Amino acid sequence: MIDQNAQGEGGAGAEVGDADPQFHAVEQAQEEPLPPSDPKVILVVDDELCQLTRAHVRRLAGDFYNTIEDINDPTFNNLWDVARAVEGLAADDWDLDAASAYLTGEDAVSRVLLAPEFDRIAGKLLQDLLSPFLVRARWAANLKQVFQEAFPAPAFDLRFLPGPRPGFDDLAHCAAVFLDLFLEQGEASPVRVVQDYLRKLAIDAGEAVLPPLVLMSSHPELEQSKLGFSEHAGISAAGLMVLPKDALMEPEFRASGLTLAFKQLDRQKHVAHALRRFMAAWLEALDAAKAKTARTLWNLDASAMQQIHLASISDDDPYDEHLNEFLSREHLFHVESQIQVGRSVAELDKQFRAQLSADGKIEHRLMSPLADVKTARSFVSHFTWFGSALPASFTGVEGGDAEAARRISRLLPFGSVLVQEQIGDGSLCLLHITQQCDLNGISRDGDASRTLVFARATASELRAASNPIVKTTDLVAKSLRVGLGAEEREFDLQVNVGELLAMPLREFLARAREQGWRVAGRLRSDITNHVVAATTNQMSRPASQKMIRPGLLKAKVFLQFATFPGGKMALIDKESTEAQKPAKVFSVMRDGDRYSLEDSASIETALWLVHHATTIGLELDADLLSGALRRGWASAVELPGGLRVRVRECESLRNAYTGLVRGDIGQGGAQLTFVFEKHP
Repeated sequence: MIDQNAQGEGGAGAEVGDADPQFHAVEQAQEEPLPPSDPKVILVVDDELCQLTRAHVRRLAGDFYNTIEDINDPTFNNLWDVARAVEGLAADDWDLDAASAYLTGEDAVSRVLLAPEFDRIAGKLLQDLLSPFLVRARWAANLKQVFQEAFPAPAFDLRFLPGPRPGFDDLAHCAAVFLDLFLEQGEASPVRVVQDYLRKLAIDAGEAVLPPLVLMSSHPELEQSKLGFSEHAGISAAGLMVLPKDALMEPEFRASGLTLAFKQLDRQKHVAHALRRFMAAWLEALDAAKAKTARTLWNLDASAMQQIHLASISDDDPYDEHLNEFLSREHLFHVESQIQVGRSVAELDKQFRAQLSADGKIEHRLMSPLADVKTARSFVSHFTWFGSALPASFTGVEGGDAEAARRISRLLPFGSVLVQEQIGDGSLCLLHITQQCDLNGISRDGDASRTLVFARATASELRAASNPIVKTTDLVAKSLRVGLGAEEREFDLQVNVGELLAMPLREFLARAREQGWRVAGRLRSDITNHVVAATTNQMSRPASQKMIRPGLLKAKVFLQFATFPGGKMALIDKESTEAQKPAKVFSVMRDGDRYSLEDSASIETALWLVHHATTIGLELDADLLSGALRRGWASAVELPGGLRVRVRECESLRNAYTGLVRGDIGQGGAQLTFVFEKHP
């Protein structure tokens, strides 16, 4: 280790009589080299990369040890010949027992089986016997070299460790930790074991910053479980990357890809820490609030609860909504009162603000496992819609219209949204906005001649590729979900401000039966009041919470340049089983006129571009390029390095390659082109 306190001798000092000794002190400080910083520790916990063992040989070449245990087998003698050629083993001095004991032992794996002399001396029988192991050994050596090239000394201190995985105290000082999903421990459920390990890390870290963590594996379980790691471990996706080993070995990725992944994770580790602490504080607050809310409820006597029930039925307000509103606000009050929640939110705000540019745009878009439009939209919909079960049909009430009138507040509560069976783009929807006092009057009297009032709205279906942009002057009930499971569809309801439908309850019931109207959802009361206010007074502008809901498009990626065959090159899907592999299909987020790639796609595309740009004399920086692709771009805007980017559409992605033409490239330069599939 370099002594950072050591000072060089012989520096020129100020002479007696110098006019300005302070000037010479500054000059001397400029001449002396700065002390070197400590190398960043990179920890790789991987059995294969640390050292291949007898267990690996037995797993990959199961017949090897069974064969050489027979000292009369020619392969045993051949292996002994290899050992004799290895310097320092003194294998010529062994007797049969000593040779057998050593060659079947642990030390022989690295000293003999993986020795340079093995390839030269081992015969075909021995080579064939060990072939699966030797192939894996070469693969592991190549992967280890990728790490060594990505994290060279003296800037990095790269360390390879076998299992078991280290505790937090052993990795707290690391700049990054790479963890193999599978360690040779016979784990029945390796994914669950890693999730439990990561969760313990997060708990043990407490207020300390966790180093960036990267999970690696050659097994499909890694990709299949990637969304669950953050959730089960309690570690933000901003500090936890999932990286298949096969991707590490791609020519476009390798050392440059590892370096890029490290830079991006290191850049956002404090955001990841703030997110982890926020989630911890929020979940702790929920538990504490649950206990306090329960205490309140148990200490409310039956009389108080009875009064709440009476207040509900007196206004003919649905009891479930009335009571749930009290309970949710009681619970929220106790969450809000937790000091640690406020502190963690303030820190989160600080970290997110640090990611903004001077003009208030996102400068560094944070990494996440993958683009998940459904979860984001579901989160938005819960702000707008009740989660309680829909009321029973209001058209099939026993007792006729009079009974329907008496039960109207429960069958068609304030905020109910009515649709017809065949709902689609442009369909008319009705929003029930009859004032509660009027509903109460209908219920008390059982008078089916009294009037119901509805606001009219137009449905717009949302698909994965949809990018709904809502102006602040528009009134839109966002993300109504109709149907269940695979049949679920999603709609925005554009309220046609000023368009009302009013008719007697009896007439409405008749039309509803005839035209097939049914309740498909129920707006929360505050959202419905926005509709009432806008409908009754068109000059009022409702205060609507701003919500960003990007669309998800499918696209293929091409690099266009005059010297390429046909003027274009596709980013190929190497995992495809087709003989002639097609271009890879990526998910691209669209927000208005801006497009962005999810994290793994931005890295893969950037590395692919850097790899091929050298053949056309274009110098690109993978870090800058990946950041720009993840942050977002607009069509025809130059990316870092002077690379132009365009978007194109085609009827089917199968025709994407043939749909591009050489003349699309402006002024003979290079162009990155994304071809999207059109959607109805």
